[in-house]
Amino acid sequence: MTLNHLITTSIFFFRFNGKITNVKEYGNGHINKTFLIETTENRYIYQIINSYAFGDVEMLMRNINIVTKHLANHGSTTLEVVKTFDGANYYSDKLHYFRMYTFVEDTVCYEEINDLSLVKKTGEAFGDLHVKLSTLDPKLIFEIIKDFHNTPIRYKNLMKAVKENSFGRLDSCKEEVEYLTKQKDGISQIIKGIENKTIPMRITHNDPKINNVLFDKNDGSVKCVIDLDTIMPGSCLYDFGDALRSLFTGDNEDSEDLSKLKVNKEIYQAYLEGYASRMKNDLTRREKELLPMSIYIIAIELACRFLEDYLKGDVYFHVSKKAHNLLRARTQIALAKDVIENLDELNKITKKVLEK
Repeated sequence: MTLNHLITTSIFFFRFNGKITNVKEYGNGHINKTFLIETTENRYIYQIINSYAFGDVEMLMRNINIVTKHLANHGSTTLEVVKTFDGANYYSDKLHYFRMYTFVEDTVCYEEINDLSLVKKTGEAFGDLHVKLSTLDPKLIFEIIKDFHNTPIRYKNLMKAVKENSFGRLDSCKEEVEYLTKQKDGISQIIKGIENKTIPMRITHNDPKINNVLFDKNDGSVKCVIDLDTIMPGSCLYDFGDALRSLFTGDNEDSEDLSKLKVNKEIYQAYLEGYASRMKNDLTRREKELLPMSIYIIAIELACRFLEDYLKGDVYFHVSKKAHNLLRARTQIALAKDVIENLDELNKITKKVLEK
């Protein structure tokens, strides 16, 4: 069955306005198949949901519906789910799953930014998201990917792959395994904080990259945070750390020049200023203490995941060259090391910003 046939046989189950004038593939996402639907009255985003990545589509869409309604009720521009004629959040033909959003007009997104004002606005966007979701009970939101940011479990999975060495690749990454083994205690700080209640469980985005923020194309203000598929209970520290990790890494995640994986203190301060302008009063003392360290923790978590996949024969992450996942693990380790080297300075910046 062709994509066009899938679209034309499923789209008319949704309550969209107008008559369809154009359908075309849209964006560069790697998980769901995305299309822009143009009608005589509106534009819409139409997606075929990847039910392999998101096994429980019912709960996935339930999460998104609850969160978008909550954000709309708190004055935020957010994704608007278009219902089916049966009032459902998605449609399934029993083989595929489809959903529709109203297109957010007059916006632009960026794959990478060097403009510190946009970095600051990105921090504001995710800080604002966390503040507004803080009044929504995390127990209402389903954990769509179990243990997604449970770093100790990610470490445990790596050690299992090391022990099994099923593809005979261990000799090529002993140095990386040795380094990650020594990080066992440091990477558990967020999980321990959640367990001892010094870090609250919140509803978080879990994919806080710059390209998931839509900016108003006229005045540059933040319009909307998108891609809510991984929204679920967690710690805001994972969002904070991952946002900065991705900003520091940029397009160097696959680089063989590890010297490019560096902390950028100006980017850190700009993002923190934006984030703190919204979240400063909501953060606990322990959350504030771990803001810089969260970048290290998330980098180590990703290094564990990449190296585990390398040892298992590259079964999860798409690879395009020899030892690709090993290279990715090395870039994350390089960044983690640089975070530790700059930790005192990052702590000083954090204290200064939070005391304003």
